[in-house]
Amino acid sequence: MVMITDLPFDLEKKILALVPKESRPQWQTTCKRWYALRQDLLAKKHLAQTGREFILLLNTSVFLTTINLQGVHNNVDPAMEFGGKLGSLQDSNDLQIDGIFYCKGLVLCTMVGKQRLLVCNPSNRETRYVKPRSNGSCEYALGYKGSKSSCVNSYKILRYCRYFDMQMRRTVSEFELYDFMSDSWRVLDVDEHDAYISARGVSVKGNTYWVAKRYGNQFILSFDFTREKFGFLPLPYESAGPDVSVDYGHKDTAVLSVVRDEQLSVLHQYLHLFSFEMKIWVSNMIGTKKVSWGQFLVVDVVLLNVVSFVVDEEHKVAVCCSTDKDDGDEEGTSIFVIGENIQRHVYDEEVTIDGSWPHLMNYVPSPVHVVRKSTRKSKRKRIARRHQPEEGTSARSVEETKVTPKAKPKAYRSF
Repeated sequence: MVMITDLPFDLEKKILALVPKESRPQWQTTCKRWYALRQDLLAKKHLAQTGREFILLLNTSVFLTTINLQGVHNNVDPAMEFGGKLGSLQDSNDLQIDGIFYCKGLVLCTMVGKQRLLVCNPSNRETRYVKPRSNGSCEYALGYKGSKSSCVNSYKILRYCRYFDMQMRRTVSEFELYDFMSDSWRVLDVDEHDAYISARGVSVKGNTYWVAKRYGNQFILSFDFTREKFGFLPLPYESAGPDVSVDYGHKDTAVLSVVRDEQLSVLHQYLHLFSFEMKIWVSNMIGTKKVSWGQFLVVDVVLLNVVSFVVDEEHKVAVCCSTDKDDGDEEGTSIFVIGENIQRHVYDEEVTIDGSWPHLMNYVPSPVHVVRKSTRKSKRKRIARRHQPEEGTSARSVEETKVTPKAKPKAYRSF
């Protein structure tokens, strides 16, 4: 007699896919493996219906977006949908953000003017403000020490500032780390280097990587949050070098992205009169001291000034965000899906705020908690307020209010 466990795995999946969603509580206790398999099938079905989730910085606001790539290889146009502003910031319309940095479920937002930073978890809507020690033009990155990222206390913020000192008559670099547990900045004792960052940084396994330049040569600058050291890694291509002039007819673009929070990806395009070739690589192995590359995509496409991109391995395409000026010299943001024999336009938006650069990046929800800083004084006030009933309210009703469960957060589309 054939047992149910003897069925082929593909047939087993087809049978479970036909089980009504309402009957899940009954067979959850019948077979844990079936329940886990059914949950995975429902998640994949939901993803296929709604599309990939991204975070998009546009005109100093942060949005959750989805792009449905199903059928992109069968002449089906990708559909992009906005899910609303970042949930943690919905009640703060006055906030203007000019930079975002994603790291393992947390988003670091840099405000216009660099007067304060905001760290938030969009999935549980927890936030924490951080005051930088300088309001100058600096690079900020979020990372964590070691391999664990379950608590915000394991995260740190790196401040990297490079400027020309008029008194010293030379370019100097400043490096600082912010510690969430002590709520303080400290100066890093690292060797200065004369590299300057030419593209936004990304986080892979808690460490940060940038495209940087030195003497006209491009490379990857890394920062290890555990060792608190910088490192230098090669790009998967040879840069033009200092002897090649990049003028109006030549444009050299290099941008970084992250795949599944575990791999680094590089997009490179050296535009000139005889070539529009764009190449994308994904790392096979990545560390702060060593990297190896595998080629992901090679296409001929004209996309000027690609500022960010994400890779979709399932459909073997890349979603690219670029900026350019139209015939009326109005700067705009465009989003395209690029693949082999594919160039689909998804979205256009005029840049209404000067100096606001768009940024598209992957988003994976995480339960990590953002613990807000508090003083003893504020803690005593909260305790006193908790035990003091309001006017017209009995002590019993205060206790009942205290144990009332919080309202559930809105669906993911409210972000």
